[in-house]
Amino acid sequence: MKKIGVLVHALTIEFALDVLNGIFAFFKDKQDVQFFVAQTKDPKTDSGIYEYQSWNGLSLLFSTDIDLIIVITGSYSSTISTPTLAKILKKYKEKPIISIGANLGLPDSYYIETECQTAYNNAVGHLKNKHDCKRIAFLSANRTGAREAIIRFEAFKKALRKHKLVFNENLVFEGDWDLVRAKEIMAKKYSKKESLNFDAILCANDLMALGCQQHFLSIGVKIPEELKIIGFDDSTYAAQSTPRLSTMSQKIFEQGRLGAELAYKKLNGEEIPTVTTIPVIPLYKQSCGCISLENNDDIYRDDNDKIIHAGLMANGIQKMTGQYYNTLTSIESLYRLLDLSQTTETLHHYANTLDRILNALDIPACFVCFYKKPIMLDKGKDFVLPHNAEVLMMLNKERKIRHYDPGIEFNPCKNPFPPEYFDNFPGSFMIHPLFSGRKNYGYIVCKIKTANFAMHSVSMKILINSIASNYEYTRSLTRTKSLSKLNSSLQQSNSTLDIQSKTDELTKILNRRGFMELGQKTIDLAMDVNSHGVIFFADLDGLKKINDTYGHDMGDEAIKAAAEVLSHALRSSDTVGRLSGDEFAAIAVGMKLSHESKFRAKIKDLCALISKDRNFPFKLSMSLGAIEFNNETKETSLTDLLSLADDKLYIEKNKKHNKK
Repeated sequence: MKKIGVLVHALTIEFALDVLNGIFAFFKDKQDVQFFVAQTKDPKTDSGIYEYQSWNGLSLLFSTDIDLIIVITGSYSSTISTPTLAKILKKYKEKPIISIGANLGLPDSYYIETECQTAYNNAVGHLKNKHDCKRIAFLSANRTGAREAIIRFEAFKKALRKHKLVFNENLVFEGDWDLVRAKEIMAKKYSKKESLNFDAILCANDLMALGCQQHFLSIGVKIPEELKIIGFDDSTYAAQSTPRLSTMSQKIFEQGRLGAELAYKKLNGEEIPTVTTIPVIPLYKQSCGCISLENNDDIYRDDNDKIIHAGLMANGIQKMTGQYYNTLTSIESLYRLLDLSQTTETLHHYANTLDRILNALDIPACFVCFYKKPIMLDKGKDFVLPHNAEVLMMLNKERKIRHYDPGIEFNPCKNPFPPEYFDNFPGSFMIHPLFSGRKNYGYIVCKIKTANFAMHSVSMKILINSIASNYEYTRSLTRTKSLSKLNSSLQQSNSTLDIQSKTDELTKILNRRGFMELGQKTIDLAMDVNSHGVIFFADLDGLKKINDTYGHDMGDEAIKAAAEVLSHALRSSDTVGRLSGDEFAAIAVGMKLSHESKFRAKIKDLCALISKDRNFPFKLSMSLGAIEFNNETKETSLTDLLSLADDKLYIEKNKKHNKK
């Protein structure tokens, strides 16, 4: 199965949506491809107070299991320059990259770019020869620093020279891709119709062209009789404006389709070109006078003066970013989603609601993955992807899987999706970090059947908010009721401990005194609420050899690392302590002895991970003994239970010794 990640800045940008539609169209019927779309925004985004959290999707798509990345580079141009984006992506592990919109200049990267010089040559020639325009202005976006803005401006100047027209700096205006800003610029310069001193204007994108059009119409300028306007992008806005905006088509849908095709060929071992060029095509419509204002069809003339039908508007169906969808149906689905999401339930019960929500949205599969602990993340801070996550909710109508089971654990750094559920599961997916405020809980993955990415983006945002709310509600219930008697009492007991006298100075976990006191209360309270648990007795393997070979300072580091391994392997509500030199103990209420093997494997993995991260000259290792307690066991004394666990530890130690 080929796994492809797609990075896009925002799903509110029409360019990005059209590119995604092209990617979706190519991969739609491929049974050996999974492609995952991540809307990343950027780490310093001002689009929302906490939307910077979306940037964390970048880490997920650069995990080791993703084969190739497609970057819709053009969608980032308004907030991140291409060199800056390239520098950011370079920090991640090397993967083949297909860039749509610009050359990132990274190793093993390929790009698709548009060739606009010919289009500008034709458009300027068209204005001069067909419409007798001599003074042609230009509204640029050079102030943004975007590469495509500068390329379009330079192409305009060369086109003027080609057609022997004078370039006038006073007829160049600085915009920033925005409609409102374009209106403001023109209103400041041309407050009256009589002040207009050019007969045509080319704009670096359609939004700025529409801003110009709206302003000049408002002061009585007749378009196209007194002013010709041509934009760039062939956006939905151009097709719906009055008069219809003449524009230039970058074949955005085709860029996406071609990017997907190149990615597919690359992963099949085929050679692909470093650069692929797509020509820009002028579309002459009403705003330059090539189509009558009385004609309401979506048509245009090409460079050969041939009339072409671009699309249609009828029966409540709107043309939207290369596809048609029923607006009423989409709004109704969102309304139902909001209604179903306005619940405060435990996550377990919310899974039933989620099932109905996905049916309403026609989403066939959804995976909700949580990190072991929520991560507090401030704006501008780097996000470090945790090594441990679990699938909390999983609904897959196609494979008839539906359950709520917090026990499915995996390492998102190696694979952002549990392989046992994603292998041989082709299709298109959206992935989005799951956050609320500064808290990052994990992420959500939804399979999608249609290319309505903008609507899917809104749906996922609503899902994220409701899941985060129910997660906090579940945590609150855990702290305050039924097992809450246990948890709240443990918290109260923990808060009354004398921290200094009952905390181990080296490891910062409980010392023997603190552990024995809080541990016995833990067992007693568990018995009161008819609960159960497991006592672990653990020690560090080979501490004497570490001390003798590398010194006691390194021995202390090994002891601290062992304490961290135990703490990370258990839940925050479990009790962990250091009993003596290299001996540790832990109490996990609610755990069954049947989980012992899984716990041992987790300890082993964490030991290997921390050894590597800290460059230890030895391999950290621990031995464990475990005993279960419940209302049916004879022993409820912590001292006696530790003794029984110690016996189990002794057996394991002997096994390890005999294997040597």
